[in-house]
Amino acid sequence: MLTESINLMKPFALYTLIGFLLTVVAGCQDLAVENENNPDREIAFSQPGDVVNLLRGTFSDYWHSVQSCENGALLLSTMADENSSSWANWSMQDMSSEPRAAWNNNPNYVDRAPVEESWFDNYRGISNVNDALQAIARAEEEGSVDDNIFTQDGHDTNQLKAFAKMNQGLMHGSLSLFFDKGFIFDENVNLETDKLELRPYNEIHQAAIQMLEQARDIAASNTFTLNDWIWGLNLNSADIVRLINSFIVRFTIQVARNPDERAAVNWSNILDLIDAGITQDFAPVATAGIYDTKEDDCLKFYAQQETWARADYRTIGPADESGGYQAWLATPLQDRSVFDIVTSDRRIVGAENDPTVSGTDFEYLGVPGPFPPARGTYHYSSHLHKRYWYYLLGARKGPMPHLTLAELNMYKAEALLRTGGSTAEVAALINRTRVRRGRMNPASGSDPVGSYTDDQSHLDSASLWAKLKHERRIETMNTAGGLAFYDDRGIGDLVTGTAIHFPVPGTELETLGLQNYTFGGVGGTGAAPTAYRDTPDNYRPR
Repeated sequence: MLTESINLMKPFALYTLIGFLLTVVAGCQDLAVENENNPDREIAFSQPGDVVNLLRGTFSDYWHSVQSCENGALLLSTMADENSSSWANWSMQDMSSEPRAAWNNNPNYVDRAPVEESWFDNYRGISNVNDALQAIARAEEEGSVDDNIFTQDGHDTNQLKAFAKMNQGLMHGSLSLFFDKGFIFDENVNLETDKLELRPYNEIHQAAIQMLEQARDIAASNTFTLNDWIWGLNLNSADIVRLINSFIVRFTIQVARNPDERAAVNWSNILDLIDAGITQDFAPVATAGIYDTKEDDCLKFYAQQETWARADYRTIGPADESGGYQAWLATPLQDRSVFDIVTSDRRIVGAENDPTVSGTDFEYLGVPGPFPPARGTYHYSSHLHKRYWYYLLGARKGPMPHLTLAELNMYKAEALLRTGGSTAEVAALINRTRVRRGRMNPASGSDPVGSYTDDQSHLDSASLWAKLKHERRIETMNTAGGLAFYDDRGIGDLVTGTAIHFPVPGTELETLGLQNYTFGGVGGTGAAPTAYRDTPDNYRPR
């Protein structure tokens, strides 16, 4: 069973469940993180606007738990062979090298941060949400809900509750995608008396969806506007409803650990939710610039030309029409190196007969890259993803695409293929980016449907499934942290031996007195079976 009972008595619970008060545990000072959004409970909410200010920060809690390098954004991208990097930072070398290795869940592992921080940061953010919801509930019981502690600049409790439950659901949803199990921790939990259990990922997912649905119901029944609560965006209650529907789509599809679970998704419901979802890209806007906590590490690190990463050949290579990619795959692993790509996809290569001309989304570099050859020349690539260079060149300011229409269009196309829907509509969805941005011949409803097992391909002769996979891979690159990994996992396209999810961090297991365990490695448990801080000193490749 994936369930262990944990009796959370007071001195134990402060650390064990969440990690948001790590400083109270002797010997764990190295894990302490100062969190300005988590004031001491004895003085919390004593000033007007405390609840509002706390809740305004909870989207930042979610964002950091998904988009930061410390929380696995870069690790998951390299594990999915979306980007390539053999630097040891954030365990990219250990987990993206081949043959794939199991995750090192030793509490002393030097590169444990992506898993450990994802766990503690999500629960720390969830505790912020819970604190605020509990304060609102106490005020409602006392009849003081109209006090300006809760109403500021036109805010009301329905607005606060909707935003709180949304972020509570987003963080539980993130946990359900990343870990094999976890705690369901909402505002009704009493850390002093309640007995909690580690629950399997599918139950964490169900709880996340219920939280999101509660937020949606509140927003749908009330009228309010959130001005800049999500950076640079002014969202009214109807916008929040659409945004939540789209996040439910993402979580419901991405939680699948294998093709069988993905096929079992209620795809008819997915179609309904997409139609009731966002109508433009959801892209919070960074305005503070370098070293701000609202940064997007996917855009920051994977666009740095001379330092961090290249576009992995398993992402852009399938578009090659010269035979170079097939030759690369046929070459013994340690002998693989750079080759030039010839393709009609103008996002990758900008000229028909010259593979050295950069495309709109990928910059041709030609040279092997900044990686040590001893770590495997198969990590090399000729191209760098540059679609969002505006962010890097603008001192890390500007829109940060996180949930895009292209992503949702490909989910809709997949849903139509899985439910026997219109192939003409599938082709039209694919063509929105294939033709307009890729400058390729349009897909047709008469193209062969194919199967989810088809290799990614842009060729005119390819199946609709193959073209869908190509568009999804190219169009969603470097948006949401983990997106490529979760899609590959559900479709069955992860390289053999890749861990399909991560265990409860070894540090937490040690504190709980539970046996350590892990996932991944060729032939290992929880392994894919298929073939296929903000200072320069802290961010130096090693």
